[in-house]
Amino acid sequence: MSSRTLGATGAHLLTALAENNQTIFSIADAQRLLESSYDAALKTVRRLTHAGWLVRLTAGWYAIVPLSSGDEATPQVNRYVIARELLEGTPYYVSHDSAMDIHSMLTRPVTTVIVTTPRRLADREILGVPYRFVYAAPSGLWGSGPVWVTPYERVIVSDLERTILDGLARPDLCAGVSEVATGLWMRQADFDWDRLASYAQKLGTRAVAQRLGYLLELYDLGTPATAEALQEMVGNSYARLDPLLADNGPYLARWRLRLNLEPETLQSIVRT
Repeated sequence: MSSRTLGATGAHLLTALAENNQTIFSIADAQRLLESSYDAALKTVRRLTHAGWLVRLTAGWYAIVPLSSGDEATPQVNRYVIARELLEGTPYYVSHDSAMDIHSMLTRPVTTVIVTTPRRLADREILGVPYRFVYAAPSGLWGSGPVWVTPYERVIVSDLERTILDGLARPDLCAGVSEVATGLWMRQADFDWDRLASYAQKLGTRAVAQRLGYLLELYDLGTPATAEALQEMVGNSYARLDPLLADNGPYLARWRLRLNLEPETLQSIVRT
């Protein structure tokens, strides 16, 4: 790649981006750094892309291709950092399956980046990675904080407790309740049980509290105070333990659940 034409303007842009530690940037960023018109910045970016110095991520967004990638023209950019940059400062947090991935709560690979945000964005694929944006009102963006995803980059991620609640609220975004249970068991030593109960009350979704209470009792996790707080949220109607599975199985009155996922299946998680 080093033998390809770069040009003075292109070199100036790449140098300015490097000085700002920007591996991902927009046309507007290029315009500002070059102190040029939008059309002139776009022309420079397109020329660099054609020469293999940049890769287009999505409309108006590009990533730098490092020299170390050789002729493959592959940017070395973290997929969660890409999601952060695409949101352009909009509040967000990496959630569900993706949060479980970052928190080492999974035993399987994750192929999709899931982000919760009050900004309505269409799902898309970038560099072969599917990106899914889940809408939430601004008041729903709590229980998250910055996490290092590279030695130099942090993104906002739901904390352990919020990740479990989000997974029990939307098992379809976590490959089912059994996967959420796996994460619960794997990180059991790191949960704040009082915070988990408080979060459940703040979320205010009875089915989530019922699923959580059942899993904690099944695995003998949490504290008596945690179970009591969750019991206070149990409603009169029954919910399926896993809404992705058929509506069958025995009823459990204590947690108002229909156990359509066998306890033996969930117990097998802790034995493997």
